[in-house]
This record gives sequence, structure tokens and C-alpha cells, in this order.
Amino acid sequence: MDSSSEDLSGTALRIYVYLLESREPRGVRDVARALNIPVSSVFYHLKRLEELGVITRAREGYVIAKAIPLEGYVILWRRLIPRLLIYSMFFLGIAIGQSYLIVAARRASPESIVALITSIAAFTILLVEGLIMRHRLRAG
Repeated sequence: MDSSSEDLSGTALRIYVYLLESREPRGVRDVARALNIPVSSVFYHLKRLEELGVITRAREGYVIAKAIPLEGYVILWRRLIPRLLIYSMFFLGIAIGQSYLIVAARRASPESIVALITSIAAFTILLVEGLIMRHRLRAG
């Protein structure tokens, strides 16, 4: 992890995520309204992020200057996705494939039932944990 990502926490992290996921430049008041944070606090953190080189000021508002890798997350299409959600989709694929094999064979062996239950359990656990990570990131 680089020093920029270590400097991001709390309000600054929430602002960074909001700007990263915004499709257009955002002004100080836009950010304050969207995140329910006082304008003075948003202004302070925007200046701090600008000094770190993470964001830049455009004519219309602030935009991301460079994406910062956050531990446990992947950036896909300007969205921060917890890696656990990606792993959960892998196990969902295994569960669907195993279900298809059971239905196609018209019988279920003990091994196929164990594989199905295990993959559904892994999918569920990873999905819930990934959603919790996503919620914590947005809530700050």
C-alpha cells in the first residue's frame, strides 16, 4: 500500500469514494449534500486530497486525478468492489454448475450434495461479508 492510501481514512475516504464513483465533477456543496457532511469539513478534506495528488480541481468541480489501491477492493468501471463479492460470484458459479449436474443426472450422490452445500455456504458467507465491507466503506 502506498502512502496516499494510508492517509485516506474516515471522511477523506468517503469523499474519495464518492468522487471516484461520480460520473462527473462535483463541487464542495454537492459532496457535502450527498454525504451529509458540513461544507467546511468537505472543503478541508478536498484540499488535503488535492495536496496528496489524489484529486484535482476542474472548472466544474473536483475529479479523481489518480486511483488509489485500497486493500481488499478492486476498481471496476469506477466502482470500488470488495474482492469478497468477486469470490462469492465464483462460488455461486460452482453452485449453479453443481445444481445443473445433479438435475441432469437425475440423481444426487453424497459427494455432489456436499459440494453443492459447501459452495452455497461459501457463496453466502462471502456475499454477506462483502456487502458489510461495502457498507462500512460508504458509511465511513
